Amino acid sequence: MPIGVFAQRSGLTSSALRFYADSGLLRPAEVDPVSGYRYYTADQVARATALRRLREIAMPLTAVEAALDAGPDEAARLIDEHVAQVLEDAVTAQHRAVHIKASLADVRRLPIATLKGPVLADAVEQVLTATAREPDMPVLGALRVEATREAVTLTATDRYRLSTRTLVPPEPPATTWAATIDGEQLRAAVSEIRRSALVRVDVGYRRSLDP
Repeated sequence: MPIGVFAQRSGLTSSALRFYADSGLLRPAEVDPVSGYRYYTADQVARATALRRLREIAMPLTAVEAALDAGPDEAARLIDEHVAQVLEDAVTAQHRAVHIKASLADVRRLPIATLKGPVLADAVEQVLTATAREPDMPVLGALRVEATREAVTLTATDRYRLSTRTLVPPEPPATTWAATIDGEQLRAAVSEIRRSALVRVDVGYRRSLDP
């Protein structure tokens, strides 16, 4: 079938088919040596459709090629791996966006303490095991963070268990401070925290409009 008909059958545009042909992902079954017209077979529709769907979830071309040429189990693993990376990147972007928006707004940062990323990540994961998801009592799903001049303490409880970790930062905390932080937000940030050698804990607040 000519490229226009194949485009309709596969859901890919003619320009996309030319790109995938040139990249080796989906070569036409035949190319007219005189006119250069490209022709495809019905057997190629399944590969073209799978290719389109993989690109719709923003899978890189190298991973798409590997998934198309793999068996079902390996292809599923590659897709899961890609989705996990997309979700992790989204969380990273979300946290970075908070800092960007804070820098654009009239917001001050109050430094609390600097902690080793892997140590903080382990402490957060350990303490969060004592949290509970109860809509009527959201505080049970949160983590209490307290900073003194000597250390930073993390605490959580589900009313039946109490988990706490005390971390001593390389330098004493800059100020005393305490707050209750949503546990789900911390769970989402653990991977990024673990990858960072040092993590600075600070608090953002808006400047007062009063003189």
